[in-house]
Amino acid sequence: MTEKRIRIILTVAVAACGAALFAAVAATKLLPASYLAALGGALALLAGLIALILRGGRKLRLCAGVLLAAPYIFLTLSGFTLANRTARVLHDAVVSISPTMPPVATAEPTAEPTAEPTPEPTEEPSQFPETFTVYVSGIDSRHGMVDLCYSDVNMIFTVNRTTHQILVVTTPRDGFLCVPGQGETRDKLTHIGNFGGIDMLMQTMESQYGDIDYWFRIGFTGFEDVVDALGGVTVDSDYTFTSWEFDFADQVYTFPQGENTLNGDQALVFARERKSFPDGDIQRGRDQMKLVKGMIEKVLSPDLLANWSAVLDGLEGEYETTVPYDLLAELVRDQLANGGDWNVVCYTLVHSVEGHQVTYSLPDSGPQFVFWLSDDDIAFAKDMMAKVRAGEIIEQPDIYS
Repeated sequence: MTEKRIRIILTVAVAACGAALFAAVAATKLLPASYLAALGGALALLAGLIALILRGGRKLRLCAGVLLAAPYIFLTLSGFTLANRTARVLHDAVVSISPTMPPVATAEPTAEPTAEPTPEPTEEPSQFPETFTVYVSGIDSRHGMVDLCYSDVNMIFTVNRTTHQILVVTTPRDGFLCVPGQGETRDKLTHIGNFGGIDMLMQTMESQYGDIDYWFRIGFTGFEDVVDALGGVTVDSDYTFTSWEFDFADQVYTFPQGENTLNGDQALVFARERKSFPDGDIQRGRDQMKLVKGMIEKVLSPDLLANWSAVLDGLEGEYETTVPYDLLAELVRDQLANGGDWNVVCYTLVHSVEGHQVTYSLPDSGPQFVFWLSDDDIAFAKDMMAKVRAGEIIEQPDIYS
């Protein structure tokens, strides 16, 4: 086949393709007449230039190649216009046939049309309940989170996220309670942690107060570090007293009656002291409640909430808990977004009969000091827990504070 015939065939092919493209676009009726006329001219020019390139020399081909840019630019713009018009036509077609979008009747115009209210953004529902309970066990250890250890602090936190209420119920460490799985055999609450660990402590507390959602364990060193991480805590002491010498304390401290700002070591001594008071362990429970309130106030400060993750990372290995990290993050986000004060009510079981009894875990040590907890007192605590879960606002019971 000669070179001349090849050029003729190519020219005819380009012309045929251009004509077919023009006919197809015209059939859609998506472009106005002016666009169609310009498109036809561009295609004709394009065909002519291609034919010229096939026949001409090097300089002629270069000039024709530059001129080809104009038709290409026009065709690109026409393509965008055609695509937009096609999208609008398809959208109108879908809306017109969709069974979920029936045509809306046009209302009669009113003299003063009212604007539609802007819908409030909806928050994703929480995966956690609005109320939950946490058993907090403060263990008698300076050697990390050992599995078996005396539990000297035993508190149950009942939290209602909607009403911003926290009820803290303290059970004395010397409470003489039935050992799970041992019938009516009893031991001191603190001893149960030393031979049964957190699982048996949870069973013991649930036997008194009902189901508990989570637990949290912390030792002496962890407690001190928490207080120091909070920048200290302020408490109001009911007495002026000098602490007894403890093996775990850096030194002996004197606490004046009234307001005291404590660092970690001082706070631990304050929370542990009982021999300086006429009602011993009962006053210790009250003082622990004061510390809890002071710590909650510090925790709720915006600066600390904004850095709560870093604080937890700094305390890694000094506590154990089953409270989900996502729940803590959700509580922090809610507080930072909405703010608001929390109503913290503390209750220490004090209506108890005291005496000396042989305990389950130390039968050879002879009778030891114990409390028999009052059924009425426990019932009072359970009733307050139920009210917090139900959303009722409770007040601090003065006779128990």
